[in-house]
Amino acid sequence: MPTLWLLVVLLTGFGAGTLIFGVRVIRKSTELLPPAVPDRTCTHSPALSVIIPARNEASRIPTLLQSLSAQTLEPLEILVVDDESTDRTAQVAGHHGARVLSTPPRPHSWVGKTWACHTGASASTGQLLLFLDADVELDPTALERIVAAREASGGVVSVQPYHRTVRLYESFSALFNAQVVTAVGVGAASRGLFGPCILIERGAYYRCGGHEAVQDSVLDDVDLGKCCLQQGTAVRNYLGGNAVQFRMYPSGPRDMHNGWTRNFLQGAGATPTRTLLLQSLWITGAVTAAVQAGLTLAGSALALLGGWLALGVYAAYAVLLALSVRTYGSFGVAVALTFPAHLLFFGSVMLRALWIRAGGGSVDWRGRAVQLYAPGAGKTRIAE
Repeated sequence: MPTLWLLVVLLTGFGAGTLIFGVRVIRKSTELLPPAVPDRTCTHSPALSVIIPARNEASRIPTLLQSLSAQTLEPLEILVVDDESTDRTAQVAGHHGARVLSTPPRPHSWVGKTWACHTGASASTGQLLLFLDADVELDPTALERIVAAREASGGVVSVQPYHRTVRLYESFSALFNAQVVTAVGVGAASRGLFGPCILIERGAYYRCGGHEAVQDSVLDDVDLGKCCLQQGTAVRNYLGGNAVQFRMYPSGPRDMHNGWTRNFLQGAGATPTRTLLLQSLWITGAVTAAVQAGLTLAGSALALLGGWLALGVYAAYAVLLALSVRTYGSFGVAVALTFPAHLLFFGSVMLRALWIRAGGGSVDWRGRAVQLYAPGAGKTRIAE
């Protein structure tokens, strides 16, 4: 009987994982940002304003600005909004030809990023507003492809960048990338927006309330998308592939742990109940598969599966993960084969976030203290 229940857990978890991860493999060609139109003759868009909110991004923003200068579709203007940086963000951005704005004194009810985006949108002159995070990297045809995608959809377009990893520790973001994409949705299943890259028409932006409508939200991208949907504006999300990339958390493991801790509870709160259930079933199955494989290799009497069966189940979970995570970033076979280590990291972030939230604490992010729970407020906010 224990073996039967074990098989039920493993099969249920694998089935849930297939629904979560398998769809990425099947729909990959339709979820990637469409290629540039070969006969498109427009090389200049007088309507496009690029808005980049930036706080302490001096080391990252040059790559984005250099890629913007090499675009096949030239934007009208590039605005870098300096969000109270304590480094040389403003000077570096100005050196690379961007128009630099400093945020005015921020009202207490506003979060830093939403205030910076609002400031940039108010100062912009284009009919199309493209909000980009400072760590984004663009292929030369990226702007052309993003604008074309918005023209085809007629609504708001956002792109989740392909996560380019360089150092070993960065690969531990794999499961979190999967969490973000699954929670927000891609294509027709879009339930919000991906914050690193959002293109919206000016009229639609203000009809949905713009960033003023989500001024106190740390999860402003998802909430802005919901505002657009409520106003009847279509939302279409894509995966960046080779067109839109970023490198997250190059400053080190501590920075990465803080970043995902900040995002964890916010993302979990935005995830549909059905998706959370599937994720929980997959994690339970994956942990069970890893434990049984370990017990089998150790020759333990607690191993309930035969040696080849236990290793086969482990391999099946690894293959499913390997086929999926490569669509989110440069996560190779090694990530899939060592998925128990990634589950442990995922769990450590989850437990830390829950602990901080229960205690009313905060986590440092870009020199600001982000409270994961404000007593009496019931939501995540910036505490300075």
